[in-house]
Amino acid sequence: MTKSAAPLTEPGLTDPAAPLPEAAGPTEPAAPTGFPWAPILVLGFAWFLAVAIELSPAGLLGGIAADLNISTAAAGTLTTFYALGNAILVLPLTALALRFSRRSALNVVMAAFVTSNLIVADAPTLVVADAGRFLGGACYALICTLFPAVAVRIAGPRHTGKAITVVFAATSLGIALGAPLASLAGNAFGWRVTFVAAAALALIAGVLMSFTVPAVRERGQKGLSLIQTARLPGVMRVAIGWALVMLAHFVVLTYIDAYLEDLGVPKYVTSVTLFLIGASGLVGTILIGRLSSRSVYAALLAAPITVAVGFTVLFLSGGNLAIVLLAVALWGLGIAAAVVVYQQAILLTGRRAPETATSIGVLLAQAGFAAGATVGGVTLDSFGVATIPLVGLAFVAGSIIIATTLRNTIRNSPSQAAGAGTVLPQTSPEGSNSGFDVGRGNCLVREDGHHPQQR
Repeated sequence: MTKSAAPLTEPGLTDPAAPLPEAAGPTEPAAPTGFPWAPILVLGFAWFLAVAIELSPAGLLGGIAADLNISTAAAGTLTTFYALGNAILVLPLTALALRFSRRSALNVVMAAFVTSNLIVADAPTLVVADAGRFLGGACYALICTLFPAVAVRIAGPRHTGKAITVVFAATSLGIALGAPLASLAGNAFGWRVTFVAAAALALIAGVLMSFTVPAVRERGQKGLSLIQTARLPGVMRVAIGWALVMLAHFVVLTYIDAYLEDLGVPKYVTSVTLFLIGASGLVGTILIGRLSSRSVYAALLAAPITVAVGFTVLFLSGGNLAIVLLAVALWGLGIAAAVVVYQQAILLTGRRAPETATSIGVLLAQAGFAAGATVGGVTLDSFGVATIPLVGLAFVAGSIIIATTLRNTIRNSPSQAAGAGTVLPQTSPEGSNSGFDVGRGNCLVREDGHHPQQR
């Protein structure tokens, strides 16, 4: 990481009058001019697999329970242990990964991910399967923290918004198709074959990654510690807002079947609802990418507001099927958009330590995930299932309030040449023939469109 020049408005912003720092090493190649489709698509494919595998037990529980001679509830711990591996290990593993070039770290992550799926596929008992899922969750933690920053560095300042959109579109596809595809494969070939196939696809993604992703590493001064990163302006507010949105999402999602049953809509609507959340989420990912390329702050408000509108319409639907589906579509569109824009905002506010900042966001988002089911259960027992959307709405309102406090922090941050985004610390393409320095761009642009520094 290069030493920062004198600040514009806060530490980490570049002084237009200051000379450019000298590069450590040979003459630096030019920044990329075209969009690097190959590595971005490989990252997206790997993330799609990770999300699909995370959700796959939902479509396989019956077969797993019968094969391992356990209850369906016990088989459900496969999802629990995946989440635990993510939440418990995201911070220490991210800190460890940052000691190495990003490509080396990603290769290890993908190898471990392949191993985790093979362990589950060959598990003779639930304990072994849970151990494999725990390892898979740990790998997923690193995928969540490393992939966005790597994608941004590979794409360069001109293409940050597009790179984030492509990568997160893949996650939306994983959400929409993960459980259904796993269910189809499980019914056709068995659940063990499904996990073997997942391991094979993850291996292919890992091999492709080693050939397409440049080996980038920050150079220069030591990176920020976890505490220093948490103290960067806006990082904790973005992370808490992210957690509140995820909490609200899982309050409603966990008990959506009970809520729809209470409304008296047909039973099949639950399956339609789950698919619609994922499908509309893909649209939300694309739309929020376009909006955030103009203003991250506007996108940071629009996403949770859309979720809030969806919950409000759901509460007021009165059991009308068309209105219920409209509400679910708005909810799905908004929640996928929120995941994208909160990731972008955490990279922007935590640009001096992007992976560490992302690990904080992922940890709190996972906490929101876990708390959502608990809060929903308490709501169900105390106030009845009809109040579930209102409780979700209350937490989304909290995230909207927090977002309004981020206006100056976001707008005073450096942005991409093509619009709003993040300028990450300088990186070096170690051992790569990629032909460009993935951490540098032709210019820096503030969100208001002014160019504080032209390279």
